[in-house]
Amino acid sequence: MMSPIVFLRSKMKKLLLFLQKPYLATLYTLVILGLCFMPSEHISEDVDDKLAHFVAFAGISFFWLWVKPNYLNIIALTVALGFFVEFIQGQLPEDFHRGYELLDGLADAIGAVIGGVLYSLSHKFLKIMA
Repeated sequence: MMSPIVFLRSKMKKLLLFLQKPYLATLYTLVILGLCFMPSEHISEDVDDKLAHFVAFAGISFFWLWVKPNYLNIIALTVALGFFVEFIQGQLPEDFHRGYELLDGLADAIGAVIGGVLYSLSHKFLKIMA
C-alpha cells in the first residue's frame, strides 16, 4: 500500500508535468481573449472591471511561465498583449460597448507582474512537494 506522502508526491509530479505543457496556457489565453472582445452588454455589471483585468492577465503570465519560465519575456509579452487588447477594443464598433482604457491596460500590467510572483511561489512549493 502506498503511503500518503508517496501518493501526494506522485500527484505533484504529474501536476508539474501537466503545467509545463502549453495546452492549459493556450486554452486559458484564448478564453480570456474571447472575453476581451465580447460585447460588454453580455458581461455582468456585478464584475469589477479592473479586478477582472488584473486576474485575467495574472493568469496568462502565470500559466505561460510554467510553459517557458523566462520572466522578462513572458511578463513583457503579457503586458504588451494587455495594451494591444485595449488598442483593438478602441477600434471595435460602438455597438460592442468597448473602448480603450489606460487603467485597464495598467490593471493588465500589474496582473502580469503578480502572475509572475504567484508562479515563482507556486513553483517553489510544488518543487519542494515533488
